Amino acid sequence: MNVSIEPVTGSPLIKVTLTNNYLSASFYNFGARMHQLFTPNKEGLSENILLSYDSVEELLSDKSYFGAVVGPVAGRIKHAQWKDFPLEKNCGTHHIHGGSQGWSYQFWTIELLEDPDVIGIRFHLEDSVSGYPGPINVRVTYKLVDHSLIMTTDYQSMNPTIVNPTSHSYFNLSGEGQQDLDTHSLLVNASHLLETDKETLPTGKIIPVKELPLDVSKMQSFPAIFSSFKEGLDDCFILNKTLPTALTLTEQTSGRKMEIATTNQSVVLFSTTGFDAPFLINGKPMHSNYGLAIEPQQFPDSVHHPSWPSIELPPLQKRQQETIYRFSCL
Repeated sequence: MNVSIEPVTGSPLIKVTLTNNYLSASFYNFGARMHQLFTPNKEGLSENILLSYDSVEELLSDKSYFGAVVGPVAGRIKHAQWKDFPLEKNCGTHHIHGGSQGWSYQFWTIELLEDPDVIGIRFHLEDSVSGYPGPINVRVTYKLVDHSLIMTTDYQSMNPTIVNPTSHSYFNLSGEGQQDLDTHSLLVNASHLLETDKETLPTGKIIPVKELPLDVSKMQSFPAIFSSFKEGLDDCFILNKTLPTALTLTEQTSGRKMEIATTNQSVVLFSTTGFDAPFLINGKPMHSNYGLAIEPQQFPDSVHHPSWPSIELPPLQKRQQETIYRFSCL
């Protein structure tokens, strides 16, 4: 097992790389983000399976949350309002992903974990600038354990607030972005989907997966998904918590398989459909259907749906959520 810490010359960025016998993962202190994740294909060749910026300058100007920890609250909050508390309107009349000073845009402090059997890194942040009541103290821990990457998020606040963070990593299991999503298949152990309106805000209606155009609780190829979901995926699936694995993603050319388990009750999936941009990701201009953003979280905009699980955080109450990414080959 090995860990390296590399300050980036001419910037406040610090890059940390963790390596064990199966995985290698790199992270930046900007947004406590996952930058690259190397896993072996069926031939044993280790390649990066994340969509990753090619340049430091583009990473520092990122507005699409590549690999970042999104918080304090992921997703949209309707009318940028929680009870009587106004939030920043950074998505039309709404609030999204913690605002322009959210966790994705702050520099976190770093602590290495010392354990003979586990290699890991912990990022710390005391958030008093995002505009949420607080300050909110948060720790994000990444650990490599055998074939798994384990991400744990702990948080508490001095004052009543709302917290619903996520990891906003984009996955492409072909390795180095060699293929698009067309060579991937997906299974989501979901029971329902949250219906959304034209502004991607939940309407309050919950749809059984059996009533969707395609039942994604069974393994489906992305060509089939794109045929049934004409605008691609940008949806929140409610997970079947009786099952240990929330989601399985596979890729046929590399033979890679990723299984995700999470303590969160839902996962937002965004297939990057329509996402065309001039910046370079893994050596190619960012383009539609290039990767799948997988965002485990609680229900979005739950502050406006009282019957849904609450994301309100009482003063000094500690909470934790965990997501495990397990890797293998078919």
